[in-house]
Amino acid sequence: MTRWWRRRAESDDEGTGVQPPPGPNEQEQARGPGIGRRPVGGHLTVTEVTEGRPEREIARVEISAEELHTMRARSAIDTLGADHPDALTAIRELAQVLVTIPGRGEEAIELYQHVARTRWTTLGDRHEDTLSISAELAGALHTTGQLRLAETAWRDTFGAQAETLGRDHPDALRSACGLAAVLEDLGRAPEAEPLLRDVLERRIRHLGRDHPDVLSATNTHAGSLIKCGRHAEAERALRTLVPQLDHRYGPDHEKTIAARSNLGAVLVRLDRHAEAEEQIRAVVRSTEATSGPDHESTFTARNNLAAVLHAQGRYADAVPILRAIIGGRVALHGDGHPITVVTRDNLANVLIDAGHHEEAAELLDRCVRDYQRLHGPGHPRLRTAEERLAWLRSP
Repeated sequence: MTRWWRRRAESDDEGTGVQPPPGPNEQEQARGPGIGRRPVGGHLTVTEVTEGRPEREIARVEISAEELHTMRARSAIDTLGADHPDALTAIRELAQVLVTIPGRGEEAIELYQHVARTRWTTLGDRHEDTLSISAELAGALHTTGQLRLAETAWRDTFGAQAETLGRDHPDALRSACGLAAVLEDLGRAPEAEPLLRDVLERRIRHLGRDHPDVLSATNTHAGSLIKCGRHAEAERALRTLVPQLDHRYGPDHEKTIAARSNLGAVLVRLDRHAEAEEQIRAVVRSTEATSGPDHESTFTARNNLAAVLHAQGRYADAVPILRAIIGGRVALHGDGHPITVVTRDNLANVLIDAGHHEEAAELLDRCVRDYQRLHGPGHPRLRTAEERLAWLRSP
């Protein structure tokens, strides 16, 4: 396994944030609300102890998850040392919290790297605990927008897990999905699709077609088919999947929402806009009700609605939706995060078709600089943005 966690490449500056982006002016594959573990805080209690009397609570102070796990980690490091197994557990739990907080991703990465280095040294590079923390670090690199490092991390982790645990092991399957997700976000969906198809086939073989993990894998593979342009295949899979999930979980469950969002996306690509709008408006209603108006899942659903409206030529309806999403994502993830940049790119596309070329050129100029920073030269998103910007600025 390459020691990719030893240090970050100095030239790798891929931004921070939570969720990596879809392609320019593409519908986003909903990953559902509530993905991942929600950090939980606690409280400090001050009590009075008097001989002969029961303890009496004097004060209680609520503390956030970040404060709670910071105190635990510092206490463990001070009393046990930074390399003690219990201290490593506390550091890891703090990293899991920090990676969910906008602007704290770099700190989380540094903590994950310390745990990974220590596990590697003490347990070896093929130990299950080492591979487990390696997978978490790979996911954190992806989460914070460091896509090229995330690809290397996921490849190393997946390869080691497949070799030591077997390709059918749940950890290896999860890492295959992690690698595929990074490849898609790097614009290399044709490389990702075979990985996801293999995961789906292995899950069906071991769990049966109606298992929850199989249903989730079916939706993930369908999303990959969409990104590969294989729309008829994706629609067939989703037409079967959405009723299954609706029956099993209900219409507002995250799994149902994700599949319905993918179905809406493929219907747009098949130019069946009325059907697509019906599906995606249902997704917007569900995400707003379950996750609230400022959740990333709701932003994703609204972006997809704007894409449907754009496809129908309803520019005046699509533009304010995208402007609001940009504001929300800047607040949630930061101005330079990949998902924010792609939303700005989407708005530029609509403005071009609406005839507002000057503002579209300003937005695309920003996108070009951001894509250069995020992906480097030659990336499909960068090339597309450069071509549109050159067209707008041509005499």
